[in-house]
Parts: sequence; C-alpha cells; structure tokens
Amino acid sequence: DRASLESNRNFTLRLRDRDRKLVAKIQEAMKRIENGAFGVCDGCGGEIEEKRLIARPVTTLCIDCKTLDELRERQVAR
Repeated sequence: DRASLESNRNFTLRLRDRDRKLVAKIQEAMKRIENGAFGVCDGCGGEIEEKRLIARPVTTLCIDCKTLDELRERQVAR
C-alpha cells in the first residue's frame, strides 16, 4: 500500500513538473509572437514550416536543426 502511494505521488510530481515546463514554453512562444520572432528557427534563422508549428507550436527549431540537435545529444550520451 505504501509503495503504491509513493508511486502515485512520484507520478503526480512528474506530471506537475511537465505541466510547469509546458506553461513556460507557451509563455515563451507568446513572447516570440509579440516580438515577431515566432516561426523563426533559433538554429539557422530560417522559417519553421507551418506543419511543424501546427504539430509543436512551442518549437524554436526547424526540423533540420532539431534533427542535428538530437544527433548531437545522442553522441554526447554515449
């Protein structure tokens, strides 16, 4: 019973942390809209495709830069 309660508590904390991070990303995206930088890639300065923005409105990287970023992360993790 105790293990179940602890597991539920940890799960709830993870969800809250995830929500907190998402709210911060949404606020950042709203600032980018106000500044006219929404849809501009932080990596290369190019335009982020509309389909990507629809799928992930809080993104700051185009698909090419995100792919490179993920490849770098995998190499560092090794």
